[in-house]
Amino acid sequence: MTTARRIVIDTDPGLGEPGSDIDDGLAIALALRSPELRVEALTVVNGNVDVDAGVDVARRLTDRMGVPGLPVLRGADRPLLRDMAPVRALFDDVLTDRPARTDPADRLGPTEPRHAAQYLVDITAAHPGEISVVAIGPMTNLALALRLDPRFADNVAEIVMMAGSATGYAQNITVVGDFNAYVDPEALAMVLESGARLRMVGIDQTSQVRLTRADADRMLGGDDFGQWAGTCARAWIDFLAQAFPQREEHRDACFLHDPLVVAAVIDPDLLTWADAHVATDPASELARGLVIADRGLALAPPAPANATVAIATDTDGFGRLFLERVTQAPATG
Repeated sequence: MTTARRIVIDTDPGLGEPGSDIDDGLAIALALRSPELRVEALTVVNGNVDVDAGVDVARRLTDRMGVPGLPVLRGADRPLLRDMAPVRALFDDVLTDRPARTDPADRLGPTEPRHAAQYLVDITAAHPGEISVVAIGPMTNLALALRLDPRFADNVAEIVMMAGSATGYAQNITVVGDFNAYVDPEALAMVLESGARLRMVGIDQTSQVRLTRADADRMLGGDDFGQWAGTCARAWIDFLAQAFPQREEHRDACFLHDPLVVAAVIDPDLLTWADAHVATDPASELARGLVIADRGLALAPPAPANATVAIATDTDGFGRLFLERVTQAPATG
């Protein structure tokens, strides 16, 4: 019997009510429902939502999934150097226009008191080479862990991150910058330069996997969590279609960015990988969030590889895995 891989998910979750962004929460659900993984904790970072809202969402999600005792740790409430306000302003409608919650937060009990960065340092030091971090938000918590103890880079088994694009421009928050890289490029640079074992799943791959309205309808035929998640997914798809009518990909579906990163840990063969030297330049405002993955395809020789990057995805295989695990309802077609 294969031993489950031990992971910490570093996240900025917004899945909490219909109308909210859903991919972080669905990634957490996929991890919790996969026997190949043992989720040690959720560490929350400022990103899609502010860190306190993210902690609240994470606690409610684990409670809903029947693991209310899973540690949830509050992390960075801002990027290392950047002002979050201009980024937040771009998403105000997405992040604040949601129904008020009616279930009391205090029934979920206290959160783990340690800062998320200290927890990352502590758990990897206690179990060197055994704990991987699945980073699906901005990299601020990981950068703070490196500041606290540079040995974190050696002690962590692997960092699997959702950032950048290995095969083209991101076309996300800007032409060149995906959200996670754009929010805290200084933190991302620290992680890339740390010497830790890195795998990068970029937005070029995560934008290939989508949850359609038909998929959301199938989720409604699953278990209690699948039905709830399907309701949230339908509301999110409706919002995207209304908010971004010019974008064909949002007309009847939403991206599953973060679940693909978790799937890459469950079954790495769902993606095709290549070694690359990955870097970003935080000093460039024009290219803020641009992640360069040099796979040696240019005339100039690349610097030594510091990461493995995803360059292709088995979208059908991912779709089957995701729907069967998250909804407990088999995919069709």
